[in-house]
Amino acid sequence: MSKNDLPDDCLWLIFNNFFKLEELIQLSEGKSLKNLIDIRLKKVKYLYITREIPHLDYSRVWIERPETIQLVRELLPNLRIVDIYSSWKSANYGKAFDNNLKIKGLIGLTDVYKLDLENVEMVSMNYLLDFEKLFRPGQLKQIYCMLDFHMNNLSRLVKYFPNLKRLNLSFQGRKVRYNGPNLSNLKIFEASVWDDTMYETSGYLGICNTIHVMDFCPSLESAHIHGQLDDEFTNMALKNYNLRDLVFSTMFSLFDEYLTWPFLRTLLSKYPNLQHLAVRGGDTIEDSHVEELLELLPRIKLLDFRKSNGVTVKSADFLSKFCLKSNRSIKIYYDCEKEPDDWPKLDTPRESIVCGFDFMKHCFYKTFYNLPELIDE
Repeated sequence: MSKNDLPDDCLWLIFNNFFKLEELIQLSEGKSLKNLIDIRLKKVKYLYITREIPHLDYSRVWIERPETIQLVRELLPNLRIVDIYSSWKSANYGKAFDNNLKIKGLIGLTDVYKLDLENVEMVSMNYLLDFEKLFRPGQLKQIYCMLDFHMNNLSRLVKYFPNLKRLNLSFQGRKVRYNGPNLSNLKIFEASVWDDTMYETSGYLGICNTIHVMDFCPSLESAHIHGQLDDEFTNMALKNYNLRDLVFSTMFSLFDEYLTWPFLRTLLSKYPNLQHLAVRGGDTIEDSHVEELLELLPRIKLLDFRKSNGVTVKSADFLSKFCLKSNRSIKIYYDCEKEPDDWPKLDTPRESIVCGFDFMKHCFYKTFYNLPELIDE
């Protein structure tokens, strides 16, 4: 039996397992299959260029030849995000991307200064130095920047893009205070403070303070902070009643310096409606702190202390008794010899594009450098 003799239902199941655009184009050359392939291509929202797709489903395809990009506008009418990490030049992209009303996100934004990007709302790029040349004021809602962004430039960025909903930056700028406008619409803030210049021959110079930036985010619901020490610029009197999800992760420290418990204890009192807290790495949290945490966070539902040295089964036993007595349900995860199968796995394979503006689903259980680059709402 040839493929032309198969019922449409069978063909549909087969075509949903093709993820290379060149192969789908080849299949569509047969007139009897073209209509089915067209339906398959209308489902595609995310295009990857010469990059392996980590999560295969009908909404994603990839291409391997530069000439194929010229057909994208016609073949993929519902394309929303393009992952364009490749050595291809901007001339290859022009016909597909210029003033394309459908495309809302670009990953790997390089060599595209000649393109019309006025409909793009989400970008992932290496540097943000020329953002005023690429975009109009207020255009972007999501920014993911992979390399060091100086804290002194944040005010300029926020003034230019006041509608940001998610911001992921790797900051530099030792002991620099942010004192710019509020990020009034920001829902997700993700910040790393790793700075290769922090260790120089003269010794330890300190790292950038980023926690206090959250004081300028009145609508903030979720935050992922990596590598931060105590932030002297934080306004401890200012409350945020919207924050629900908070992750702190530490890095390897030559000086054994980490976020301290006295600072964290005071900081958490700013977020009385916090429901999900992760503190991973270092010695910030110990068993003796868990009871105090429950008093600080009356709405807490989940504590994730995996990779934290001071949290053991003692905390789990205490929490079990506490929940029974108080008629509350609070989950706790910590390092143990055999982790239960029903615990969410830490750091599942990275996806550059995820669907659904859901921090708990896509970001909470990730390390900073495995966070998605763009979240499609």
